[in-house]
Amino acid sequence: MKNLSFGEKLIDTRRVKGLTQEEVAEKCNIAVRTIQRIESGVVKPRASTIKIISEQLGFDFFELSKTNTDSRNQSDSNNLKVHSPLWYLTDLFNLKTKAMKKLTILSTSIGLILFLISSVVQGQEQTTKNNTSLNIEYKKDKTLKRVEVNFASGQLTLDSLVRIKEKLNTAGVTINYQKIQFNIVGLLEDLECQVITNDGFSGSFSTESVSKLVEKNIKFGFYRDYSSKVASPFGTGQFD
Repeated sequence: MKNLSFGEKLIDTRRVKGLTQEEVAEKCNIAVRTIQRIESGVVKPRASTIKIISEQLGFDFFELSKTNTDSRNQSDSNNLKVHSPLWYLTDLFNLKTKAMKKLTILSTSIGLILFLISSVVQGQEQTTKNNTSLNIEYKKDKTLKRVEVNFASGQLTLDSLVRIKEKLNTAGVTINYQKIQFNIVGLLEDLECQVITNDGFSGSFSTESVSKLVEKNIKFGFYRDYSSKVASPFGTGQFD
């Protein structure tokens, strides 16, 4: 068994990566003639030159030189040092080599990230707009105009239900949860409860599949409309 010389290792690595001597010289900012002389064994490169070439081609000759190879025909891909993700990220921003290819990758990646962020933000805004859980409206004289609770928002947790109950109490509405079940991620799925308003309206409602109502964008819960001319001042279950 024998150790590969740096020139031999350079030849093998360059061929594995499909690079010409000119491309290696460009990546390392070294004269082509120097690469040729190193590979032919005419010159023995300095440690600094070995370090530059090793880093650019993705292997550590100083580390590899400590271990003998069983055969020159062994696959060199097993001997190449695997760099950390940070190394490849840093190399991506090194525009001295393959600038156009790297700029394309960077611009595509940034565009994709911005698109995903925008989609998430818009989705959250749309969900908040269409699936408000609790709505308490007041008239100009500070008296109640409408109280509405939509339990099919798809976002309700145990803490959410407690907060809804507390806020309804401040509006003179009492709600009693008689059955509550949550899915595996802790969101409301089954509900049975009773509601009593401060002016005598009361009713009970229940559902065993909040998630299906959310998918169909159906409101489920109750409302009390205090407007004098409204046709239906109180409702429970599914409503518009």
